[in-house]
Amino acid sequence: MKRLALLFFSGWALTGAVAGTDLSHCLDPATKLDAGGGVSDKELAAARQACAQLQQSESDEGARRRIDHAASTIKDEQQHRQVSHH
Repeated sequence: MKRLALLFFSGWALTGAVAGTDLSHCLDPATKLDAGGGVSDKELAAARQACAQLQQSESDEGARRRIDHAASTIKDEQQHRQVSHH
C-alpha cells in the first residue's frame, strides 16, 4: 500500500512537468500491477507505449527513474503473459 501511495503522489506531483504524453498513462497501470491489481492487455499495451514516449522526452532525473521503473514493471508483466499463453 505504501508503494501505491508513493507512486500516486509522485506521479501527481510530476504531472505538470511532463509535456506530451500524460505521465499517468505510464505510471497508473504500473502502480496497479505493483499493488497486485489487474490491468487489461489493452491498457498494458497503451501503458508501454506511453512509457516509451516519456522515456524519450523526459529530462528530469526523478521523473525518469519513475518512468523507467514503470516501464520495467509493464514489460515484465507483458512477458509473463506471453509465457503464460504459450
